[in-house]
Amino acid sequence: MTGHDWAGRPGFDAWGNLSPEVRKAVLAAGDTGWATVFDNIATYNETWRPLRPVLMQKAWLEELYALSDRMLQLVLDCCRRRAATAGELRKLLGIPDDRVEFVNDDEPLGDHLVLSGRPDILLTDGVPKIVEFNIGSDVGSVWDSERVSARFLELFRSTGVDELLPVEAPPSAVDGRYAAIREAFGLPDGARLTMVFRTDGEYPESRDPEKLVALLQPFAERGRELGFDMDVQPLDWLELDESGFLVGRGRRVETILRLFVCSEMPPTVGLQAIKDALQAGTASLFTSAASWLISNKLVFAWLWEDADQLPPEDADLIRTHLPRTRLLTAELLDSALAEREQLVLKPTDEFGGSGVVVGRETTPEEWRRLVEHGVAAGLHLVQDYSRPDRMTMDFVHLHSGEHDHAEVPFSIGPYTFGRQGFGCYVRIGSQGEGEVLNLKRNVHVTGSLLLGGA
Repeated sequence: MTGHDWAGRPGFDAWGNLSPEVRKAVLAAGDTGWATVFDNIATYNETWRPLRPVLMQKAWLEELYALSDRMLQLVLDCCRRRAATAGELRKLLGIPDDRVEFVNDDEPLGDHLVLSGRPDILLTDGVPKIVEFNIGSDVGSVWDSERVSARFLELFRSTGVDELLPVEAPPSAVDGRYAAIREAFGLPDGARLTMVFRTDGEYPESRDPEKLVALLQPFAERGRELGFDMDVQPLDWLELDESGFLVGRGRRVETILRLFVCSEMPPTVGLQAIKDALQAGTASLFTSAASWLISNKLVFAWLWEDADQLPPEDADLIRTHLPRTRLLTAELLDSALAEREQLVLKPTDEFGGSGVVVGRETTPEEWRRLVEHGVAAGLHLVQDYSRPDRMTMDFVHLHSGEHDHAEVPFSIGPYTFGRQGFGCYVRIGSQGEGEVLNLKRNVHVTGSLLLGGA
């Protein structure tokens, strides 16, 4: 894996290798079709849209899948070296009893916890750097990134661009997740499956459950095409019926595709109903809430601690593709302050980029205040800064139609379902918004198309 010449054979976004004629055709197609491509896509920038997809080499993405899967295994193994059960791991991570819902402390740390995931990867001089690993069924933007890819592909075909630039969509992450669910529970055709989401998050439209149910219907329809008795329910609609079974608006809920983060959930009737059904064994979750524990960023610090005792190939993989990560303690305070421009500060168990601070984007005074707070609060990390490579992207203004051409940072999120790679989620930074690609910085959610060859 680390023997691959990532820097010498970059495969992410071949835009600069295309002829002027092909680039002109791609942008002309994008100018006519961008509104259709991004219609009802839960992207977070309210001003601009990308005019084209990201163009990846197929062989390069396949190697990225392999790298991601090996790191996923190393993460699980790292946790199992320290704990046998979810409860033991939770305590080692310093997570209070009531912070993560649905966790069964007696649950073994088995392979079932890593059936769904998505790393957040930056490229630094072409080399993948895994800065986080989201593990669990709540990995986001599966449907959105896949629709963007499919719509760009259709746009290329309808405008003849595909004759100049033969491309294909990545393997379907939507189908891959459904296949993983079926295999995990041994579900027959016609088995009931309910996609459940929260209504208190930052996902666009999440506070309008009726609208989000409607937006997710194509996802549910695909589930029905694949043989599931499929529906979509917000968590707040769930309750126990008179017989003690979990229902949503009168419809029985048995296997739950958990699209929500199970941390810091407000108490509701629906939350308690799921707890009761899981306790009674009348409902099951894909994936178990214990997978949230596996994705805790503290595990990255443990991996660095363990590297010397691992086989050389795995140790090299960690040191090459995982930026050095350390638990922030009082003993580390002076060096963390001195190394401001080389560090990123992160809480161990937040998500969506919340609380992430790039040292070089702060003043020395701000950095001191944040680091001292992290030491006092505990459960914060410092991770070596990896400068994200830039990509050249053309944008169109949502209202004026104005075009812009900018060098922006990006992150890559290849999905893994059932230990196989599918799809690829791409977040593109906005002009002038800095390097943290989170929801509050107007990030663009987009998809990719694949070119053959190496």
